[in-house]
Amino acid sequence: MALIIRLYFFIFITTQALFSQTISLQEAIVATLESHPDAKIALLSLEKSRANLGVTKALRHPEIMLNGDYFPTKTLVMPTNGAFATRDSSTSHIDVTVTYTLWDFGRSSERINAAMYENDASLSLHENAQAVLIQKVWQAYYSLAYLHRLIKTTEHSLAFYQALYDQATHLRHSGLKTQIDEERFYASLLESKDTLAIAHSEERKAYQILSLLTALPLESIVIEDDFEALCGTTIPLLSEEKWRTLLMENNAQLSAFSFKIKQSESLHVSASLEKYGTISAVASTGYDDSLSSYNTTQIGIKASIPLYTGGKLSHQEEKDRVGVLTSKEELRSLELTLWQELYGNIQDLKRLDSTIKAKEAVAHSLAKAILIIKGRYAQGLATYIEVLEAQMAYDSARTSVNSAMLQKISSLANIHRLIPKGLTL
Repeated sequence: MALIIRLYFFIFITTQALFSQTISLQEAIVATLESHPDAKIALLSLEKSRANLGVTKALRHPEIMLNGDYFPTKTLVMPTNGAFATRDSSTSHIDVTVTYTLWDFGRSSERINAAMYENDASLSLHENAQAVLIQKVWQAYYSLAYLHRLIKTTEHSLAFYQALYDQATHLRHSGLKTQIDEERFYASLLESKDTLAIAHSEERKAYQILSLLTALPLESIVIEDDFEALCGTTIPLLSEEKWRTLLMENNAQLSAFSFKIKQSESLHVSASLEKYGTISAVASTGYDDSLSSYNTTQIGIKASIPLYTGGKLSHQEEKDRVGVLTSKEELRSLELTLWQELYGNIQDLKRLDSTIKAKEAVAHSLAKAILIIKGRYAQGLATYIEVLEAQMAYDSARTSVNSAMLQKISSLANIHRLIPKGLTL
């Protein structure tokens, strides 16, 4: 029976090794960009705008239409001996008509420009969607790394409280300690177990988030812990003006908004030219078969000028004008919002570097203090309160170090989203 159990355990471990895979941050990003619906939606929107550009460019080309009709019976009117007579007969007609816009006062050019700006905006939105997904992967990936570290810290604390509880129990039986010491260490032990259970629950959630982002099986994900390596990343020392310039020039969301404004401006110009009408060339050749059969041919120029539309054209022009002004103010508002976000993350990074160093120094000192106080407690020279205070302070310091590291990584991810190009992190 024991042999069978060992065999099953070996098969389980081998299976896990075969199907689990350690993925780097970059591999997780690539998997997300290839499979996530948001990335596909942005790509499809880009393809849609490219198709719309093709539709709009067709305005510069002639239209060739094949027309035809057939009536089994049709009343025809004809002059006969100075009077009009009617006759029912079957009729058919077929022709090929070519229509070409000779001049529309630049409306087609403005519409094509608008479609090109729309395509540029879709490209920028596609880049922004990728930047947002990359940020989500960063946060999910390193939240998982943070939870791994939190679990290790909590497991260490759990072992520490278990040892103290066992020691206090032994000393109480020996008459050297009271039941208060034993119960207090037991309470800390239970609290540590609860903290560990919460951390494991959060870890499962983080695995689920990363699995949903990357479309990788939940059980197969094993991450690389380069937590401290990335925390050593620094940002360049730039002036606020330079940071703001980088944001304005490289943020995909702002770029998309700028192209949308240019698109609206072109559509506004196109709407303002509607009142001048259109001049077109028309040519057709066809065949008619009614009472007699004959060919028809026509070549000419057609002009179409709107004289009265109930105010439609003027209202459309005003609507587009207000839309342009509104979009410009929305762009300014977005610029202020993104700059505020970028500035906050830059300041956080400057603060977190010093916070990480300070908390690491505190944790290092407390680790030494715990060893001393634990020995003093065993000798009866320190109380259980001093031991618990030292351990809780150490746990808090270690958690603060890892939390500050995670905050730094989160700030780096935010900056990378805001400035995906023009800045190396």
